[in-house]
Amino acid sequence: MAGHAPAMKLFSFAMGGWPFGYWLQTRRNFFAKKIVPHGIYHSEKITDILRKAYTDPFPTPKSRKPTWVFPRQIRKARPWLAEIEAKLPVLSNLPAQILWGMKDSAGFPPEEMTKWQGYLKLNETESLDDASHYVQEDRPDRVVASIRRVLERTSRQSRKLG
Repeated sequence: MAGHAPAMKLFSFAMGGWPFGYWLQTRRNFFAKKIVPHGIYHSEKITDILRKAYTDPFPTPKSRKPTWVFPRQIRKARPWLAEIEAKLPVLSNLPAQILWGMKDSAGFPPEEMTKWQGYLKLNETESLDDASHYVQEDRPDRVVASIRRVLERTSRQSRKLG
């Protein structure tokens, strides 16, 4: 799963470490202010309104603590994540929709997409050459279309079963 790459371990250590990572997140709201915009391929979409959508939920140092815990868990929760990954084959015959931002080489490179395609055998995959980590910001049109496809596929299956 994602998080095993050296770059992700370094990210986890820096952003989720003590005391520097803690200070960055709780005192500077670094994740919301800097990391999120960096994960958007279409930089013209990074407006003040978009920035506020990610920073406003974390107005105080206490409210920002989860943004320190999250990157910390990339490395701290490895055994738990490995346990979950070992159980993914139980999902192999469920319909799945994979929407993948191909410009996210650090967080979720194409090799990770291939792994998920292997776990989710009944997948329909759409690779987006113009999207990065925050696919919902880069290509909201494709996210909506993907959700609609999942709803259509599952409602067809429900009608067949009912």
